[in-house]
Amino acid sequence: MIIITNVDESDLPKVYEVEIESFEDPYPYSLLKAYYYLSRELFLVAKQGDVVVGYSLGIIQFGYRGHVVSIAVKKDYREKGIGSLLLKELENRFKIYKCTHSYLEVNYKNKTAIEFYHKLGYIIVKLQKNYYGRGKHAFIMVKSFSKDRSFE
Repeated sequence: MIIITNVDESDLPKVYEVEIESFEDPYPYSLLKAYYYLSRELFLVAKQGDVVVGYSLGIIQFGYRGHVVSIAVKKDYREKGIGSLLLKELENRFKIYKCTHSYLEVNYKNKTAIEFYHKLGYIIVKLQKNYYGRGKHAFIMVKSFSKDRSFE
C-alpha cells in the first residue's frame, strides 16, 4: 500500500536518490533540504512501507498560485498511479491555501510527462525558450481550480 505523507528530514537522502534517478540535471541535495524548511506542508513523499518511492514538491507564489516545483517516482514504481496520487494531494493542499490554479514547467520533448499532466487537467499555455539551458525549452502548463479557467 502506498502512503502519501509530509516529507520528514530523515526521508531527504531517499528523496535525493529519486531525484538523481529521475532527472538529467537533478536538484542538489542542499536545495531539497532548503525546500524541506521552506515548504514543509507542500513537500510530500510516497512510501511503500518504509521505502520512499516518489515525492512531490510545491510552493505558493503571490498567495494564490500553486507552483509544482518537482515531482518524481522511482523507475520501478512508475505507471502505477503514484505520480497521480502525489500530484492530486499537492493540488488539494494548494486549494486549502486558497490557490486559484496550479502550474508547472516540463521539458517540451518529454511526451510522457506532458501526457501525464494533460490527463490530470493541465493545459499548455506557453513555450518558455531556454528554460533548462540553451536549446532546452519548457512548456508552461496550468490547471485552474475554478470554473472560469482564467490565469494570471
